[in-house]
Amino acid sequence: MKNEMTGRREQAARAKWIVPVLATLLFSIAACTTNPATGKRQVAPLGSVEQDAQIGAETHPKVLQAFGGAYPDARLGGYVAGIATRVARATNIPNGQYRVTVLDSPVVNAFAVPGGYVYVTRGLVALANDEAELAGVIGHEIGHVAARHLAQRQTAAMGASVVGALLSRISGSQAASQAIALGGQGLLAGYSRGQEFESDMLGVRYLAAAGYDPYAAADFLQSLGARDALEAQLRNLPHDAARSGWLASHPASAQRVEAARAHARETGAVSGGSGDRNREAYLKALDGMLYGDSPDQGIVRDRDFVHPKLGFAFKAPQGFVITNSPVEVQISGPDKTQAIFSSGPKNPGLDIGRYLTQQWGKGVPLAGLQLFKVNGMNAATATTRINDYNARLVVIEFAPDLVYRFLTGTLPQTGTRHDAALQGLVMSFRKISPAEAAAVKPLGLRVVAVRPGDTAASLGRRMVYSDFQAERFRVLNGLGAGAEPRPGTLVKLVTE
Repeated sequence: MKNEMTGRREQAARAKWIVPVLATLLFSIAACTTNPATGKRQVAPLGSVEQDAQIGAETHPKVLQAFGGAYPDARLGGYVAGIATRVARATNIPNGQYRVTVLDSPVVNAFAVPGGYVYVTRGLVALANDEAELAGVIGHEIGHVAARHLAQRQTAAMGASVVGALLSRISGSQAASQAIALGGQGLLAGYSRGQEFESDMLGVRYLAAAGYDPYAAADFLQSLGARDALEAQLRNLPHDAARSGWLASHPASAQRVEAARAHARETGAVSGGSGDRNREAYLKALDGMLYGDSPDQGIVRDRDFVHPKLGFAFKAPQGFVITNSPVEVQISGPDKTQAIFSSGPKNPGLDIGRYLTQQWGKGVPLAGLQLFKVNGMNAATATTRINDYNARLVVIEFAPDLVYRFLTGTLPQTGTRHDAALQGLVMSFRKISPAEAAAVKPLGLRVVAVRPGDTAASLGRRMVYSDFQAERFRVLNGLGAGAEPRPGTLVKLVTE
């Protein structure tokens, strides 16, 4: 996460961007035309190529801000761009202009915006196991562009953004704005089921036309589903395969995997024997890549969150999982218990209690205001109701002009079951010394050759994780449950 003073500048920039884009979309003329990628007649608010280019150019810096910027490895960026160029030349518009960026984010995600801007995160690059799998993801996103899915959903997405902004303005509350933004993320991310399957079909066609193994698309979807199942297990949550995937907008259900395989068969390719995979070259390109959180954004280690740059740390309760982002940190626990951690500026002359009631929680009906100490720092807390949650707001005075905040929520039916755990989360917040900050090391991918006698269990023990070691190794390397790595092959490990 970033300091909120930086985040506020980014929000102001985003606000300037929404209005002209929304105006462009609302006044676009709905046209009935035949899409050259799908061959279908469609009615959509299709803008001109120039409009798409303008939208993409205006959106690109906002995407970089939201996802931590471009990953600063020119060699890897050039390698991924080469894969994208090969795929783009195999599309129905081989001279189309596509710009692919590897984002410096640990989340597994890929998406596109108008104007041919395609993004893959380093988290997704790390999950793919060969060049063809990544090419399939890029082909899928180019498919969304070619099929005009972006134009079809852009109006709804911008409308949701404006509704969120209006609700925030009416409430006048930063805390309410935070809750609205979190709740709106899934809505803004989603394509329809038909659009996803259509982009899968196009992506598989592009793979085959580019000379890649078209079955790689299904293989990656299967790895994605396995990863999501493991993440659900780590969080002690039920796994819904129909709603898993990058940002839950690309569901990796078994039906979708089988549909991708069927599209591959339609190309005439034979499974395991047609087209390039380029696994060895791909894995060598990944060797040494940053894995997980960047130290500039704070680092998650099991249940610990440490921010060496900003100088603090806290620990999630047993059974809770931490998810970091450039804007905030989310802590998820049993029974849909949630916490959001963020920062904010404070007037040095404003005491912590008035900051909570008059600034962060302004406009929210708060009850039970209490003042207390967290490891020597002044703190305040109060309760309220947000949507279906019993919520608690906690602010901690880190410095006279800087506060850190926890917004926690429990469902009413859980009673006080998780109150002690959430209190422990808050009370674990502490400042760290320069020596402790200097000792924090980022994680990276290390590519090694499998030796005779190596197993998923033994290789998993060489990684940094203290739990589910063999399972994590298998998911990272695209191995099914119970499968073992073959001697002589290259595999990925996560190490310091």
